[in-house]
Amino acid sequence: MRNRQIGHVIATAAILVQAPRLVLALLAADRQPVATSWQRGLLVIAGIGTAVVLTGGNLYLAHTLATATRWRGKLACVWLVVLLSSGSLVVPLIAGGLGGRPLHEVLGSERLQWAWAVLAALAHEVTAAGCMLAVAERRTSESPSLGAGDVSPLPAAASAGSAVASAGAVAVASAEPLAGSAAQPLPCRAGCGRTFSSAAAELGHLRLCPARRAQLSRRRSEAN
Repeated sequence: MRNRQIGHVIATAAILVQAPRLVLALLAADRQPVATSWQRGLLVIAGIGTAVVLTGGNLYLAHTLATATRWRGKLACVWLVVLLSSGSLVVPLIAGGLGGRPLHEVLGSERLQWAWAVLAALAHEVTAAGCMLAVAERRTSESPSLGAGDVSPLPAAASAGSAVASAGAVAVASAEPLAGSAAQPLPCRAGCGRTFSSAAAELGHLRLCPARRAQLSRRRSEAN
């Protein structure tokens, strides 16, 4: 499974993990009794989903943060919030287990109980938002760039035109030493037999010289 797909899966699970608690909350709001076995089953599903989402999202964010370039600061902030949320949810449970006390006794004040409840309810949404930000970061960093293997070969007409252009450049380079000696006539270098009074006139003739065209046609046929 690709890295971006893992982020989508964790974000989707972070949203769906609240479904069991929403079912219980809505039934309680409508004063509909729920059997104890059903309540225990739904809460167990929610607890397992919370553990998977927070740990998996924490790992995915940390892995993305290690290679992030564009939104590194935002990802670091979200990752710290997820770390603090998961730690704040676990620490009271560990303290209660060491002292043999239930959670509501560890969270003695009503303010602490509300804070713990808010963290338990919103940690999933923060994890989902962080995973989607990490997916966007990976999409940006993995965007394809034009490499040497992506360059398509030039068509035959373009390659022929480049051959003519390179031949003309060679002709210009070879004609530069002769530009100063305009006293003697210059023969056509393609071998058609015509002579010219200047290098510029000879170069202009090469564009339409039948012997030159025949040579280029023969070279292209040999190359193919």
